[in-house]
Amino acid sequence: DQYERLGWEAKEGEPEEDTKLRSSVIGLTLYGEVPEALAKAKELYETTPLEELDPELRGLVIASVTKYGDSKVVDDLLQAYQDTQSGDLRQDISVGITSTRVPEKIAQLLDSIKNPDTIRPQDAARWFVYLIRGRESRSAAWQWIRDNWDWVDETFGGDKSYDDYVRYTAGALVTRQQLEEYKSFFEPKQSIPALSRVITIGISEIEGRVELIERDKDAVVQALLNL
Repeated sequence: DQYERLGWEAKEGEPEEDTKLRSSVIGLTLYGEVPEALAKAKELYETTPLEELDPELRGLVIASVTKYGDSKVVDDLLQAYQDTQSGDLRQDISVGITSTRVPEKIAQLLDSIKNPDTIRPQDAARWFVYLIRGRESRSAAWQWIRDNWDWVDETFGGDKSYDDYVRYTAGALVTRQQLEEYKSFFEPKQSIPALSRVITIGISEIEGRVELIERDKDAVVQALLNL
């Protein structure tokens, strides 16, 4: 009902609450893979320059066409990210493009993090965070951070974003195997003052999440099946 009431375009004189609610409702509708919404996002992407898309909805449109589109969408968006001078547009592209489900493109985006000609160093942590949080890209991003930790240490060792790589990795891992891998990889680095506390918190966070899933998973699945 809210999706039909609000539509995709702001109405003259509408309250700010509706403007904000529209993006939430459309985001949930796209997440639910409602065909009409997916088709509308694709239409807007194909007919409207990125700079002219509604800023409230642009990230959702980009994420939708990336998630359900082909590899060319990722290439086009990555080029647009490099070409634009708009910080807001770069932000929306980074949020959306990291929604890709194509393994080769996930690998390409992870590789691009280390290339300052593609992704600015000050944006690198953000791109990694979006990829480690993605269901389709989580495993690849977790492997990438372990394979490229020396680069992270050398590039960001004295930067305020240094511990972001540790903190947000912990926020994304969900299995007992990943917990053991996290401990095996990061516990030896607890001697680094800038990382000691965040590693300890990260281990505790993953342990709590894994215990919750293992305890309640079957009951939650059954409750959903009974809806």
